[in-house]
Amino acid sequence: MPTVTESRCMAGSSCNLGQACRHLRVRRSQPGVGLTPVFKVRGPASLVLPLQCSFCSMPNIPQAPGAPVIGNLHAFTSDLRSFLTEQYLALGPVFRVSVLNHRYVVLAGPEANEFVTRKGTDHFVAQEIWDGVTKAVGGENPSMIALDGPRHAIVRRGLKPGYAAGPLYSRMVKLIGCQLDLLRQWPRAQPLTVFPQVKRLVAMLLGYMATNESAEDVMDDFIYLFKAMLQIHVFKTRPSFMQHLPRYTRSRQAILDMARRIWLDHTYMDDMVPEGGNFVDVVRRFHEEHPDLMNERDAIAALNGPFIAGLDTAASTISFLIYHILADRDLTAAAIEEADAVFADGVPNRNSLRSMIRVRWAAMETLRLYPPATVLSRSVSQGFRFAGFDIPAGTHCMLAHTVTHGLPELFKDPDCFDPERFGPERREHMQPNAFVPYGLGPHTCLGASTADLLFLIVTATLFRHYEVTMDPPGHKVRIKMQPLPSPDNRFRLILQSVRHPEPEWLLPAQPAVAS
Repeated sequence: MPTVTESRCMAGSSCNLGQACRHLRVRRSQPGVGLTPVFKVRGPASLVLPLQCSFCSMPNIPQAPGAPVIGNLHAFTSDLRSFLTEQYLALGPVFRVSVLNHRYVVLAGPEANEFVTRKGTDHFVAQEIWDGVTKAVGGENPSMIALDGPRHAIVRRGLKPGYAAGPLYSRMVKLIGCQLDLLRQWPRAQPLTVFPQVKRLVAMLLGYMATNESAEDVMDDFIYLFKAMLQIHVFKTRPSFMQHLPRYTRSRQAILDMARRIWLDHTYMDDMVPEGGNFVDVVRRFHEEHPDLMNERDAIAALNGPFIAGLDTAASTISFLIYHILADRDLTAAAIEEADAVFADGVPNRNSLRSMIRVRWAAMETLRLYPPATVLSRSVSQGFRFAGFDIPAGTHCMLAHTVTHGLPELFKDPDCFDPERFGPERREHMQPNAFVPYGLGPHTCLGASTADLLFLIVTATLFRHYEVTMDPPGHKVRIKMQPLPSPDNRFRLILQSVRHPEPEWLLPAQPAVAS
């Protein structure tokens, strides 16, 4: 057999990958792009073998216009959903995009959502995309988010109780109390940039939800590390050498140490209710029952799951929700009225929170306009044909499922913030494959109910206890990918004054005074 010392794409200078395509190591440096032999050769022990990369084997798929070298990087750092919607309307349901030296095939629109829902498990895998994140938090084997097929179904079913919202109602006093503790630290009558503060608030709430303790000591490490992991391993908008820089390694070690301490210190709760309980207990029970799927290192890494899934997603949605409430006087009044009603009869509960109809519609409209998971990144495990195009195995795809959120045939005036579209008279979100903020298929967000509960808890607590205004008044929010869609840092709020004192049921009981 001849020894291949070099391989070049037969497309030559017209190759879409340029220099990145020329060598066989492209399979490692360019995930999702394989090299396909064009013909067999026999000859000397050393030769140049012409090959064609999988990206050049799809020349008929339209390419989204972009800048030299950086490609569509600007769109991936601003309003990605709108960009993908524009390309869908211009190019159709299949097109190509590039970010620096990374290339992707995009599937978008209602038909793509239907295809992914029905046949996604046959053609797409997540492991290659998410393996870097799994290893970054200390796991050895693929985590739930990186698994597919029967193994994914077993892990998902086992961890589901830990992501459910139901058990959180019994901890409502603690959740509201820790939120008010943090709000008390916010300065009064001073502009405060919303997104960073909400992110810290969500990190604290997730810490109590997942481990029943505060993550305050490592909160900054959480915020930095999870942002960097997504940028490096998932979106590829930052170079991989960043994971070797001192800031990254320090934050990573702090998170690993905290997770291990919690795992070792935590006492198993034998009386855990079947439908849910402390997340650590759920993970421990699954590890004991399925050590083949989750060894101890994997279990410790899994404790970071709620933060990976919920930190940026919930924080960005809550920030945009607060913006739209403050931008509309009628919605501000409705939010205050519903918040007061929630606290009127004591500790908020399932029924009282369900009565926040206007805020709930506003939260759903926020998810439509600013879906935190704009795309689903997947690798093609088995080639397929869609919309007249052949997509070979090895291709990296972006499943732009939220493009449907901006289509006028599904949502009237799709660029307008209109919570009434979710009311009983319109119910636009009930159209098939139209409203999919939490993803599609077997990887649909497991913590969706918890996220919905967080939106209501944070909104009710904030507008019940404080007079809140926007700064500057009339600010038009802009989208910034950090790395998920988030409001720009010019969107600020001011806590003007206290509307209501903290409820008595939060105050510690006073000892009886002897008469």
